[in-house]
Amino acid sequence: GHQMEQLEFHHYSTHPTSNRPRAWVEVEPGIEQLVLNEDLSTGRRTLLQRWQPHTTNTKPNYVHDFVEEILLLEGDLRLLCAVAAEGSSSCAGCGMPKWGKGSYAYRNPGMDHGPFHSETGCLMYVTCIPQATSFT
Repeated sequence: GHQMEQLEFHHYSTHPTSNRPRAWVEVEPGIEQLVLNEDLSTGRRTLLQRWQPHTTNTKPNYVHDFVEEILLLEGDLRLLCAVAAEGSSSCAGCGMPKWGKGSYAYRNPGMDHGPFHSETGCLMYVTCIPQATSFT
């Protein structure tokens, strides 16, 4: 069966056993993901997500059926403010907290969050852990 691969330290850009480069895949305009490890049978996965400068996610909010943990490695992220929503490239004076390098989030399934905006762009480490699903 499928499961998360056991992997020793290696550079994230290349798979250590196949030596194939891992691909960044665009999931929304200006937002790309690179999968580091995944279990196709459960949907559990670990990935990097990067946002280009002045990017706003297009989905109005997110609700998902898995636990999501995020560590912001570089850059900035904030809840979308009215200023950025109107197309301004500056968030100056919007009043929304801006999270920077080292910021951490843990979200339970069903938690409503977003939309978000990044002024300078950002890089995040993300884990997605599905919860047991009952089919009764």
